[in-house]
Amino acid sequence: MSKLPWFRLYSRIIDDTKLKLLAFEDRWHFVALCCLKSNGLLDKPDTEMRQREIAVGLGVQLRELDEISRRLREVGLVDDGLNPIAWDDLQFRSDGSTKRVQEYRKRQQKQSRNVMKRSETVTVTAQEEDTETDTEERVAKATCASSDALKPEHIFEKWNEVASKIGRPLVRDMTPSRRQLVKARIAQYSIEDFVAVFGKCQRSPFLRGDTNWKGATFDWIMKAANFQKTLEGNYDD
Repeated sequence: MSKLPWFRLYSRIIDDTKLKLLAFEDRWHFVALCCLKSNGLLDKPDTEMRQREIAVGLGVQLRELDEISRRLREVGLVDDGLNPIAWDDLQFRSDGSTKRVQEYRKRQQKQSRNVMKRSETVTVTAQEEDTETDTEERVAKATCASSDALKPEHIFEKWNEVASKIGRPLVRDMTPSRRQLVKARIAQYSIEDFVAVFGKCQRSPFLRGDTNWKGATFDWIMKAANFQKTLEGNYDD
């Protein structure tokens, strides 16, 4: 796709489960990559200079870029070249067409000359109704189904599976406070991180409660500091 002066950002992005799996700074990194894709930078050959330009565009050090790439690829938002997934399905060549925009402006001017100046900025990004209708199917296919994303229920179920094996208390009720706690961890960590933490709970005598300590509970392990310490191996035997 040719270089675009702007790109489409759909209102449903606020409910995108892939983005919700990311920390807030990585959500901005993804939006910044969309900007770089729109201005043509990501279409350049994969060279060290390209990587440097991307890092500058994101406002990060070059050494941080690989880790950002890993986190975004992990949830399926970008490919190995940092290109947003399904970009061509969600953007349209007509969006960058000067002729199309000019024709649309003329139609809007005929409809209401009194409001033309106030609406000009908005109308340059508007699209004809038939374009939206024709591409609805492609857009739907490009959207990730929410059932495939990590949800609090998945975490509860996995904990109870692990807890039953190591003799730890099972979670009976998904209280609002617990749900909020789990959502906070989901926003910060990847699926692989949860798998690693639950695996450590099974292998660590301390977390199992085999020592003088009572052992980890679901609420304890989901607290930010405890989750991070467990992930980093502070309680490994």
